[in-house]
Amino acid sequence: MGISNLPDRRSVAVVVTADGRRAYVPVETREVPVLSLIRSILVGLEDLIGLIAGNRREHGGTRRSDRS
Repeated sequence: MGISNLPDRRSVAVVVTADGRRAYVPVETREVPVLSLIRSILVGLEDLIGLIAGNRREHGGTRRSDRS
C-alpha cells in the first residue's frame, strides 16, 4: 500500500452506530435511474412535510381522521 497526496474519491455512506459514533462505509458506485431518484426524493419530502404538518399515518399507509 502506498501513500498518496491525492484525495480518495470512493463513495462512502456515513452511518451512525448504536452508541452514537459515526462510521464511514464504502459503497459501490453505480448509475441510478433518474426516475428512481426523483421518486425517492418525493417520498422523503412527503415524509418531511408530514412531520412538519403533524400528519399521522398508520402502518397501512392510510391517514386516520380520528385520534382515538
